[in-house]
Amino acid sequence: MSIRLPGELAGLLNELGYSWPESDEDQLIDAGRDWLRLAGVISELQEDIAATARQVVGDNTAQSIDAFLTQWQADDGSAATLARGDAGAIAVGGGLTVCAGVVLALKINVLVQLTVLAASIIQAIVTAVPTAGASLLEIPVVKQLTGVAINFLIEQATDAVLG
Repeated sequence: MSIRLPGELAGLLNELGYSWPESDEDQLIDAGRDWLRLAGVISELQEDIAATARQVVGDNTAQSIDAFLTQWQADDGSAATLARGDAGAIAVGGGLTVCAGVVLALKINVLVQLTVLAASIIQAIVTAVPTAGASLLEIPVVKQLTGVAINFLIEQATDAVLG
C-alpha cells in the first residue's frame, strides 16, 4: 500500500518549499514483478526454442541448416539475443524493485522530518507566552533546517537510484 498524501496537503507542502515524492512505490513494485515474470517467460521460450533448434539441426542436413546453425550460435545470434533479453528483464525488474524501496524510504523519512517540524512549531507556540514570543523566532530556523534535511534525503534517494 503506497504512502499517499491528500492532494491539498501535498500541494501545501510544495508551496512551503518541501517536495513530496509523487512516485507510487506500489506501481514500481508491480512493474518490477512484471519484468521479472517476463524474464521467466523469455527463459522458458529460450529453452523451447533451443530444443527445437537442436532437433532441426539433428534431423536435417543442408547448407541452409549449416547457415542457420552458424547464425544461431553467433555472438549476435538468436540464442545470445534471447539470453541478453532474459538478463535485461531481470536487471530492469530488480532495478524497479530497488527504486520502489528507495521511494518508500524517502517518503518515510520526509514524514519523519515533517513530524519533527510540526512538533518544533507546536513547542514554539506553547512556549511563546513564557518567552515573550522569543520562541517563535525559532520556527523559521527549524523550517529552514527541515528543508535542508528533506533536500538532502531527496539527493540521497536520487543518488541511490542513479548511482
